[in-house]
Amino acid sequence: MAGYTRQTTFTTGNTIEVADFNNEYNQLLAAFVNTTGHKHDGTAAEGPVISVLGDSGVVTPLNKIVVDTASNHLEFYVDVSSAAVQQLRIQDGAIVPILDNDIDVGTNLLEFKDAYFDGTVNLDTLVIGSSTGVTSVDTDITAVSASDDTLASAKAIKTYVDAQVTASDLDFSGDSGGAQAVDLDSQSLTLTGGTGIDTTGSAQTMTFAIDSTVATLTGSQTLTNKILTSPAINTPTGDVATITGSQTLTNKILTSPTLTSPVINTAISGTAFKDEDTMSSDSATAVASQQSIKAYVDAVPIGDITSVVAGTGLTGGGTSGDVTLNVIGGTGIDANADDIAIDSSVVTLTGTQALSAKTLTSPVLNGTLSGTAFLDEDTLSSDSAIAVASQQSVKAYVDSQVSSVTPSSTTTFTNKTIDANGTGNSITNLEVADLASGVLDTDLTAVAATDTTIASAKAIKTYVDAQEHAVTPSSVTTFTNKTIDVDATGNSITNLANANIKASAAIDASKIADGSVSSAEFQRLDGLTSDIQTQLDLKAALASPDLTGNPTAPTQSASDNSTKLATTAYVDGQVATENELSELNDVTIAGIADANYLMYDNSASVWKNKAISGAITSDNLGVTTLSALIDATKIADGTVTNAEFQYINTLSSNAQTQIDTKATAGFAVAMAIAL
Repeated sequence: MAGYTRQTTFTTGNTIEVADFNNEYNQLLAAFVNTTGHKHDGTAAEGPVISVLGDSGVVTPLNKIVVDTASNHLEFYVDVSSAAVQQLRIQDGAIVPILDNDIDVGTNLLEFKDAYFDGTVNLDTLVIGSSTGVTSVDTDITAVSASDDTLASAKAIKTYVDAQVTASDLDFSGDSGGAQAVDLDSQSLTLTGGTGIDTTGSAQTMTFAIDSTVATLTGSQTLTNKILTSPAINTPTGDVATITGSQTLTNKILTSPTLTSPVINTAISGTAFKDEDTMSSDSATAVASQQSIKAYVDAVPIGDITSVVAGTGLTGGGTSGDVTLNVIGGTGIDANADDIAIDSSVVTLTGTQALSAKTLTSPVLNGTLSGTAFLDEDTLSSDSAIAVASQQSVKAYVDSQVSSVTPSSTTTFTNKTIDANGTGNSITNLEVADLASGVLDTDLTAVAATDTTIASAKAIKTYVDAQEHAVTPSSVTTFTNKTIDVDATGNSITNLANANIKASAAIDASKIADGSVSSAEFQRLDGLTSDIQTQLDLKAALASPDLTGNPTAPTQSASDNSTKLATTAYVDGQVATENELSELNDVTIAGIADANYLMYDNSASVWKNKAISGAITSDNLGVTTLSALIDATKIADGTVTNAEFQYINTLSSNAQTQIDTKATAGFAVAMAIAL
């Protein structure tokens, strides 16, 4: 930017041409161009640094920024009632308001966006949104404010909650074992599965499921040493032998079977199959092998048969001729003329029979089951001890009973243990309706002798309010060492009686009436012995006092020429000393009308004819008047002001009596403040 540079220097006798002026004026114009003019940066030809930025077009701006070099401040002023009032200043490391509690940052309609602080922010009140203003942080919430004007610290919350939880426990009971309890502060609740039940915990969910020892309707399990009582096995498929049709049993063990026209292939084995050439076992329940029969028969000597004896199960026989042996049918056996056959009471592989009261040892069941002892009930409502449940019904029932607890389900546990202290476990959203009868205490005026109940929030509040806030409009309460802020919004203390005020309460006089009388001024009433107004009425007025009787006054020192009053004694003394008429020089009295007062001029050592003037004036007729009212500060020691003295003007009766009667109210106010 261009500053101003002088173009020409003139001396006496030089010829000044138009171009000289034009060059000079052009430089002046260039210096004030708004874009390229001088910069006022303190450098040569650029003008001084501007220390005040203010209202344009005025000599004394009211809105301005001042650079205070001496204090190293930037000071900001605004026009307040036609005066430049400093609002704030910027100094090293601080933006400082001039008055305490005077400057706002933003308004309720114009707000700053974000604020970032690295340090401590000190606030009297914090208002978040439209909430109640927060005035402090509570570090002990055993007793809190009656309004929402404080925040609890994390430590205070933890301390309070820990104190509450320490005394709490969870009561429960199972199908057996009686009532149990878990101390929520030091113990955990463990959920353990019983026979055939596994438990799995994940996050906040405990899952109950049957384990691998329990048969399900899906999958493949082997039933070992199980007894099926009166089962109806219909239409088996796969490797199951049916009563009808033709099947081959391979490597099967039949215990006490009855076989009708069986076809036995390959080889027979087992404890009931004997391969003994001598038939030594002589068993009535075993089958002999072909080889052992042949060997045994071959070993019998061939000869004449002398007799045929009917053995067990046979009739007939004889010792000669044709002999007939008749077979006797037993249980399940019919003896016919030409054959021996099983009857209808025996199960065969063909046909359809109902097995009644039979025990199947290690059976393999394929296909589907049916019958009255085979029930397909999802609810297992029959609750039968002799019927078999279908796979589908077992699954449906178990799913509804065991696996019904889901994040969104509503489930009622009876006599169950929930380990809320287990890893990842917690119990939330408990409702009052979820608690057993008698667990929730709604009246704390009388509680159980044991820690078996939980108090409701309302019960706690009601009890605490009754204990801590027992002051009501009709109650009589004694406060000890308490402070009542009568000056707070909405507070007041009324109807204090004389007996309510301590005798030792030193009430500040400034608390009486409008507070303009100080304690020292009030204390001056201590010496009053009678009505102030009566005493004042007996006194002469300061302006033109009308004195009666024989008023006296101090006799001033000789030759005292001040404005003090002179007594007859003083006048006599002065007249006695002034006995030479030669001393009455420089006194010109043209006539009686000119005469005033003879006064001695010490500086001139002469008597002079003077008129008395000033606050008191006196004429040649001896009339003395006050030219103006006397200032109250001229009375006594001067500490009483005109305004204070003027208060006496309104007295309508004995001041001492009025003060005594008003003292009770004064003491009451002071007492309220002291409390």
